[in-house]
Amino acid sequence: MVLKRATMVSALALVLGASSASAGVAAAATKASAAQATNAAYIVNSVPVNLSTLYEKGKTLVSLRDLSPKLGVRLEVLGGSIHAKLNGHVVVLKSGSNVIHVDGAEQKLQVPVKSVKGITYVELKAFVEALGAQFAKDESGAIWIDAYLLANVESIQWVDAGRFIASQEKESGRADFLVDALTGKSQQLLISEDASELAVAPNGKKAAYTNAKGEVFVLDFTAPRPVQVSVDTSIKPELVWSADSSVLYFLQGEKGSVIAQLEPEIGKITKIVDDKVDYKANLQVSADGKVFTYTVTKPGTVVADGSKPVEADDVSIDMKGTEPQIYQFTVNPEVKDNKAVQLTTSADDKVFIHASPEAASVAYVSIDADEAAKSKLVSVGKDNKVVPLYNEKDVYQAVWTGGKWYLLTEGDGASQFVYEVDPTSGAAKQLYTVSDSVTDIVVKQGAPMALIQDGRVFLDINGHWKPTTRK
Repeated sequence: MVLKRATMVSALALVLGASSASAGVAAAATKASAAQATNAAYIVNSVPVNLSTLYEKGKTLVSLRDLSPKLGVRLEVLGGSIHAKLNGHVVVLKSGSNVIHVDGAEQKLQVPVKSVKGITYVELKAFVEALGAQFAKDESGAIWIDAYLLANVESIQWVDAGRFIASQEKESGRADFLVDALTGKSQQLLISEDASELAVAPNGKKAAYTNAKGEVFVLDFTAPRPVQVSVDTSIKPELVWSADSSVLYFLQGEKGSVIAQLEPEIGKITKIVDDKVDYKANLQVSADGKVFTYTVTKPGTVVADGSKPVEADDVSIDMKGTEPQIYQFTVNPEVKDNKAVQLTTSADDKVFIHASPEAASVAYVSIDADEAAKSKLVSVGKDNKVVPLYNEKDVYQAVWTGGKWYLLTEGDGASQFVYEVDPTSGAAKQLYTVSDSVTDIVVKQGAPMALIQDGRVFLDINGHWKPTTRK
């Protein structure tokens, strides 16, 4: 037993680098090598570090002594082999061998594991990925190595400047995680898989959702489980928080006909708009809670033989006049038969709609029926006058935060551009040139710019695009 322990200590010294007391033993136990180690810069778990590396046959080998503690790898020596453990994965390797065992399965390396001056080196990328960690190089050439990144993230939304919610779509439903933007560490939120999209409160402390029954729950991010705040089972297709994060507003009914509010503390629901107008959507509420902005989309009209069922394949539907139109309703108890005001009548599609905090104007991306025409960012006021805000390039996405618009637009060739647009001055400033495989930008004032590209989330950290999720 004593002999076995002594053997393990000696072997571990070889892995991590021999001490002065055991340097002679280490030198005798390893073969001489002409390989020259150099220090190279990496970013490990978001921390810039220098790691001792070797280069052989076009591959980079890294010192286990340098990488392991920074990545969070636990090392153990058993039977002359090194066992590296991380994220539930076990990688077994042996000096001089070009074979490693990953969770019991054999995997070949192009360069054998090497021991140089008592320090063990292994192929960097193969070793990192075998442990279930992320290895990625950004466009600047910086290499990011991260241990705790989520995989298969479909979408994110910012909670505050340092955290976001990442969502994964599974066969059984959706899973949501609260993610630290800097480290990538995540915690799964204990909500039902049939939950609606989370509505994050402006204060960044909680989120609301409905279950399949229509019941409303609020999750405090510091509490382990959500709290049910309403037993009402009417359909609620959209939830929106008030500016002070105290009240929830929502559309109600199968066709979104009603606008109502819920006071979560007491579970009281009050109808605000009940005008029998169906297919409301894109609900927004002014900062003072008095002006409600939304769209109304009329359904198409059946023009085929009335004897045929509507669901038949050869039934013709006239879609003229079905384009969404923007409305505003202002709460005013002194006005009898108070009605919503229609702001638009145009035949364009209207997406990425956002009302200014005081609801004096509403901006949106206008998509013309003519496919050759550019999509543009415009604004409409209570005078029904449409004013262009940005029309230089085709606009694919628009996000409002911190008093400015951020646009994902067409670029040059295989690129796209990200612009910042000041709606007051009309000034447009190009911020980034990004790949044409970027599908979304996710922006919040004070938080890093986020991109979703090829199924991964990247954050702008000090001018580098840090991969924050993995495939």
